[in-house]
Amino acid sequence: METQFKLFRKCLIVVLLFGVFACSQDEEALSNDGVAIEKSKDYLANRSSNVINVFKGPEVQYGSGKARSWICVNSAGFPEEIGIELTSKVFNDLSLLHEGHEMTVVLPLHKKAKELTPFEHLGLNYQPAGHGPVFWEEHFDFHFYTITNEQRLLIPDYDGSNQSIVNAFNYFPDMDKMPTDYFKFPGPGGVYGMMGKHWVPADWQTGYNPFTHVMILGTYAQMNNFIEPMVTVEYLLSGDSFSGDYSQPRKFEEPGNNYPTKYNIFRNEKTGNMYITLSDFVTR
Repeated sequence: METQFKLFRKCLIVVLLFGVFACSQDEEALSNDGVAIEKSKDYLANRSSNVINVFKGPEVQYGSGKARSWICVNSAGFPEEIGIELTSKVFNDLSLLHEGHEMTVVLPLHKKAKELTPFEHLGLNYQPAGHGPVFWEEHFDFHFYTITNEQRLLIPDYDGSNQSIVNAFNYFPDMDKMPTDYFKFPGPGGVYGMMGKHWVPADWQTGYNPFTHVMILGTYAQMNNFIEPMVTVEYLLSGDSFSGDYSQPRKFEEPGNNYPTKYNIFRNEKTGNMYITLSDFVTR
């Protein structure tokens, strides 16, 4: 298990201990507590010293707390991990958060993240009542978009009477660009404006009930446009951690770019801050 989390472990200690390395003063880390690291879960230990740069996006007000994006890069200039940090105060009063698929809170990425990965911006969506099928528990959608925010905002709501809109949602990428064990809902199923068509693991009805967390994929107009860890509020607050592979396609939208292969969830026990990250990048 330690080996499985090796790259993941490299990054958080830098984010939490050192604040800004190559970043400007207005991009300082949200959390900076070395004591908390010593008392954290086992996978927070044994970090590598070859991660030398952490690049942070700007803070964004999120309810009563803050959110931001960050990426860490090793000494060779290769991405190790990209993710979202939510301060503990976000969870003090979740009623202050915007609700629903249409209420995306955008987290800008540092330019280094755009240079080294296919991602253009991140989006947060709070779902207090969940959504069907299966995923009814209160949860967050953490979108890692490979399209710009301007492109995302142009994605319309589904309209079955408008054939061009129907086609845009249902023109899928080359199937080699989607994992073979992912499932698309027919017609308007899993379709949202300013997002796209959502794909779920083929065992979504049995493998994620009860639902705690899952990796969702998204498409629009024949392109993959996001990957989306969904995580329940209960799981985030539990203090439990997760790091695991998610399914990969045979082909990628941007050959030569660096794509992650794992998603990770954990909480800093001292600060209560939450981290949802992607790691173990591979150049495709």
